[in-house]
Amino acid sequence: MSKNKILNLIPVFILMLTLVSASFAVPFIHAESFAVTEEEKAEAEKAAKDAREKADAKKKEAKEAGKKRAEAIANIEEAEKELDSIEEQKKATENEIVAIQASIEATKVDIAETEKKIEKKQAQIDKQNEALGKRLTAMYKTGSAGLVDVVLNSDSVEGLLTNWGMVHRILESDQDLLRKLEEDYKELAEIKAELEEKKADLESYEISLEAQQLELEAQQAETEELKKKYQEEADRLHELEIQMEAEAAELAAEALALQQEAERMIIESGGEIKLKPGQYHWPTKSNWIETSGYGWRICPFHGREFHNGLDLCLTSGTNGSPVYAIADGMVTRASWYGGYGNCVIYASGGGITVLNGHLSGYAVSNGQFVKKGQVIGYIGSTGNSTGPHLHLTIFKNGDSINPYSLF
Repeated sequence: MSKNKILNLIPVFILMLTLVSASFAVPFIHAESFAVTEEEKAEAEKAAKDAREKADAKKKEAKEAGKKRAEAIANIEEAEKELDSIEEQKKATENEIVAIQASIEATKVDIAETEKKIEKKQAQIDKQNEALGKRLTAMYKTGSAGLVDVVLNSDSVEGLLTNWGMVHRILESDQDLLRKLEEDYKELAEIKAELEEKKADLESYEISLEAQQLELEAQQAETEELKKKYQEEADRLHELEIQMEAEAAELAAEALALQQEAERMIIESGGEIKLKPGQYHWPTKSNWIETSGYGWRICPFHGREFHNGLDLCLTSGTNGSPVYAIADGMVTRASWYGGYGNCVIYASGGGITVLNGHLSGYAVSNGQFVKKGQVIGYIGSTGNSTGPHLHLTIFKNGDSINPYSLF
């Protein structure tokens, strides 16, 4: 080959080398800059999951503080009721003491009046005794009860007998009067004794009421001190709740950023993260029925509660039936989760997180990418469950929403 031909081929070789280099360089740059490995996706999802768990834990702390604060407020209200009750009892006791004191004073007046009557009756008895004594003395001194006077003053035998009978009747009348006076005196003395006993009973009751009043005052002071402690505790918990909520908000913002990073990787893996309502896949077979809806209900385990999802059963073959992913996503939990039992949770993007509870088993694992309509687990009755069913909860940005809003 001539030298000129070789020189003419050199530019062609250079051009070919350039094209070959470019064809190898582009894939290399793409692989280095944009490819997302399963390990990177898992790490990103784990970081997002950890951040969400921290945010959830802080929210839980805030809720616990709020719950305890509510308990403290309830205790304050109970203490206020107790104070109101004590105040009513104090007023009732004070009124009763006033009434008892009035009864004591009235009894004292009755006793004083009875004593006057006794004194008067005693004076009458003394006077009658004195008159009777004088008559008896005169009869003793004159012998035969003034027989000479009776005879001299009698015009006839009949008059004598009459006069003599009158003297004896007068003496008998004095004795009857004296006996009557003594009976009256005895009756008055008994009345006085009863009044004295009544007065003593009233005074004793007054003392017991005063003791009761002192006890109520002590109880009132104790309850007021307790109310003060409850108020201080409620204030402290309120501040803690505000602090926890602020920290939870910061952690939620961090979790959202990490979630967005995980969602970016889901997109790069070929998944969809932003579906419109109606584009989501129903999680069970078509023969489903709702046994408990979203909202307030009476729970067999917790009483009245807010049910944050749907409970779904099938008209036949519920136990062991497959549960499908409603959208593409990354599994953040495939394990036991408290009252939810065996649980699969996955993030599907757009702030949407899906929780499937009470499963009999898993078809996915933590950190796995799932496609819409893929089987992720099987319906069961684990955790707090009264029978085989699927519990479906949808969270948006951390708060539960009515699942029907997506379908």
